[in-house]
Amino acid sequence: MSEYCIGTAKDTIDTEEILDFANMVFSMSSGSIDFRRTLPKAYLAKRAMVPTHHLIKEEGRIKALIDVYPGELRLDKESLSYGYIGTVSVHPRARSKGYMIELMKKAEGQLRRDGADFILLDGNRHRYQHYGFEKAGMKYCFNITRDSIRHFVNSHNRECGQKDKIYFEFVDSVEHEAVDIMYDLYQKRHVTARHDKEEFYLCLCGWEANTYAVMMDDECIGYMNTTAEDDNVYEFALKDNSQLSAVIWAFMQEMEPHELAVNVGMDEVEEISILDELSDYYTLNMSHQMKILNYESVLRFMLMWKQQAEGELCDGSYVIGVEDIQTNYRLSIKNEVVCVEQTADEADVVYSALELIRTLTTSYYFHEVRKKGSPLRKAPQGWFPLPFYLPVTDAF
Repeated sequence: MSEYCIGTAKDTIDTEEILDFANMVFSMSSGSIDFRRTLPKAYLAKRAMVPTHHLIKEEGRIKALIDVYPGELRLDKESLSYGYIGTVSVHPRARSKGYMIELMKKAEGQLRRDGADFILLDGNRHRYQHYGFEKAGMKYCFNITRDSIRHFVNSHNRECGQKDKIYFEFVDSVEHEAVDIMYDLYQKRHVTARHDKEEFYLCLCGWEANTYAVMMDDECIGYMNTTAEDDNVYEFALKDNSQLSAVIWAFMQEMEPHELAVNVGMDEVEEISILDELSDYYTLNMSHQMKILNYESVLRFMLMWKQQAEGELCDGSYVIGVEDIQTNYRLSIKNEVVCVEQTADEADVVYSALELIRTLTTSYYFHEVRKKGSPLRKAPQGWFPLPFYLPVTDAF
């Protein structure tokens, strides 16, 4: 006999039991893991009340679990509410009982009742397409080798002349004196997803990452968040992007990775230009998997995101139909004011929910727009693809 329940730190559910279950299931398939250390933003004892734990029990013992971490994207005064699904786990002896299907429905139902605009998760794409999720957004990963940056420095010595003055301090506590400056720099991103300085710091600690304050003349000029091996930069921010080349050169000299990968979203236009000059090559990947619950809010937010990242977008309108819910939405811009609303007008293009996410937010757009007679060619120039990107540090 199974029962569904929700566990939070406010209830009598033992969160240690939840963590023990998740650690056991994931360790059986992915090697040893300790979620409290891996995701402190959600599983430190003092933050156990943040995620919602959706559980199925048999005879009082957990057999399946989905956790939902609440989030809010902010762009100026605009915001979107979302839930990030993670720690998806089913006991090996309880599989094929439909528990995951039931928990996914319960989690989505709760998010809809809470007014969430969309849901995120990561994992097997074709597994989660069954639940209405599709790959969304784009990120660039620039790969920089020692030889490449050495040659770059030799030919751009004047621009990298500050290298010897730059050094890195490991940030091991939210009390580190550089964290205030780091958090201020984070808040200058086009879109943010962390509510306060503590959450900002704990996000940087996720996935056993390293965080460094970038220092010059005893002043914090930025930060870098990297893998434990210091060969992949998840996230960075500098007071002055003109120093980016010198910072990366100094970092590779000090940490000595043979090759450094640097990740940025498609909205980070200035950073992309600099990293393209530095790198040997780059790859273009999708960001996370998304299910849209509120099309008006999400499409409007993304179009505003594009406008802020790239400057003024041209005036115009375009009607998109969502086949699954038989609803059309008019996207319009007039005098820099973005509007998205339901309309009875005929759609310029109609997509299923999955097609809409894949086509309008990923590089697949460039394939579709090149097709002969593509209705996307009627869209106002420069509107698509729409931006979406969250750093690994915001994943759950």
